[in-house]
Parts: sequence; C-alpha cells; structure tokens
Amino acid sequence: MRTKKAADANADVEARVAQIGQMTLEDLAAFQSRLMTEIIKGNVTPRQARTIDRSIGERLNAIENELRKVG
Repeated sequence: MRTKKAADANADVEARVAQIGQMTLEDLAAFQSRLMTEIIKGNVTPRQARTIDRSIGERLNAIENELRKVG
C-alpha cells in the first residue's frame, strides 16, 4: 500500500502537469527555474522530475505547433 507521503507527492505532480498544459513560454521558463531549485533541495524526486519534464516537452511541442498554424 502507498504511504500518505507518496500519494501526496503523486497528487502534487499530477497538479503540476495539469498546470503546465495552460502555461505560456514565459510561464514555462519561470516554472523550470523553480523546478530546478526544488530538485536541488531534494523536494522533487528524479522520477517526479522526469514526469514533469516530459509534460513540459509536450507543452513546448504544442506551442510550436500552434505557432506554425498561425505563421
């Protein structure tokens, strides 16, 4: 069974991934900076960081596709 701490951490990652879907490029840059700080402090595990990073990459691809359609 999962511990409460692990469940809370997963919920936090899921919330961050949901937020990333609505971010602009500027928001993503600031978010990545904060994320790096949290990783260094040990507040984010490598697995969580990979999940969040994958979501950031998907959002960047979506933004790029949007710009291609407009331009």
